[in-house]
Amino acid sequence: MRDDVFLTLQAECTMLFQSDPFMVESAEGLGVKLGKQIDVLFPVLDLLVRQGILELIGTEEAPLYRYNEPLIITEIDTTSERKVYDTE
Repeated sequence: MRDDVFLTLQAECTMLFQSDPFMVESAEGLGVKLGKQIDVLFPVLDLLVRQGILELIGTEEAPLYRYNEPLIITEIDTTSERKVYDTE
């Protein structure tokens, strides 16, 4: 598969799961939703699982994929003083 096609399909899969983060789908179901053959999807799904973007659940005979929501940590520094700048 060409790199540009692979990257496009990777982005399409990621955006599909991001649009519905609670979706659980099989490779066949993803193929229908994206209009792609599952043999083309498997390398992309495998990469997204290895990158931690998707989680592989289900059994080996019936694998299912779901979005792995990234952990977002927001740190707010409430101890520092507010700086006031002289604009003159």
